[in-house]
Amino acid sequence: MSFNLKTTFAGLAFLAASSAPALAADVTLKLAGTLPEAHQSNRVLEDMIAEIEGADVGISIQFFPAGQLGSGEELLDDAKFGNVDMVHASVYAVADPRIDFQSLPFLAGSIEDIREITGNPDAEYNKIFAEILEQHGIMHLSTIIEGLVGAVSTKMPDNPRGLGDQGTTLRVWSSQLAKSTLEVLGYQTVTMAWAEAFPAVQAGTVDGAMCCTPELALTAFAASDVGSVYIDYAAFNENQLIYMNMGKFQQLSDEQMAVVMKAARTAGKRMSDEAYDRTASVVEQLREKNWEIVEFTPEERAAIKETVVAQVWPSVADVVGQDILDRLSK
Repeated sequence: MSFNLKTTFAGLAFLAASSAPALAADVTLKLAGTLPEAHQSNRVLEDMIAEIEGADVGISIQFFPAGQLGSGEELLDDAKFGNVDMVHASVYAVADPRIDFQSLPFLAGSIEDIREITGNPDAEYNKIFAEILEQHGIMHLSTIIEGLVGAVSTKMPDNPRGLGDQGTTLRVWSSQLAKSTLEVLGYQTVTMAWAEAFPAVQAGTVDGAMCCTPELALTAFAASDVGSVYIDYAAFNENQLIYMNMGKFQQLSDEQMAVVMKAARTAGKRMSDEAYDRTASVVEQLREKNWEIVEFTPEERAAIKETVVAQVWPSVADVVGQDILDRLSK
């Protein structure tokens, strides 16, 4: 038997290469966002992209803001099935009823609460999100809370600073807890996706929407001359997440993973901090557009909170599970 040494060495080299650990190649990630183009958080995402690409670890990112690739409801499924790699959007309980824990009314009461959640990956709030999303094939990267949510409306409710029939119908997102809260406040409700909220208010299908921080009210409604009233209930967290398809994340090298995670967490905390700092100036911009701002005295807010918590919180365990409620209560 004769051997061709050149061929033999080439074969051995191939076998060695094929058995070696695979190194992550250069990758291009598709990032989808849902906030209006004018929203300042898109500038933060652009800085996040620059940080990731500038780290020179072989990652480039294509950014599609303003719902170009779909609504928050759609994007979670798209990320789950790998149609999009990375997302900045709200997530909704339509995907998993346990996600409704984020809609627990009056869960966060101060900027200190928000900063603990957004700045601490080990906060129970973030751990719960990460565990639920992992079961859907999603890697949680960062939580953003851009403030607390109020309502926009095309007319003044009948009793905006109190309870009782408001004579007003508001859009609400897919959350039993949010729907129950609005009903306690005296509103009729219609459940619809975020992508449907603006055209519904514009067309008069609903009078308004429980949906927005002042900044989102400005950029999504007032900028298009839709709506005239902002009611500062501050009842819910304005949540978005930065998340990623789990399989795509796991295909990255350790170095690439570290760069993406660090940039996403930095961006999330920055979005939260900067949004809070802009709130006062944004409210003034709404007033300049002749919007009426319904604000509350501490006594009025406390009375609303006491009633809502007493009537809505007892149902939380049935919606999201007693184990999650116990963890949040700590």
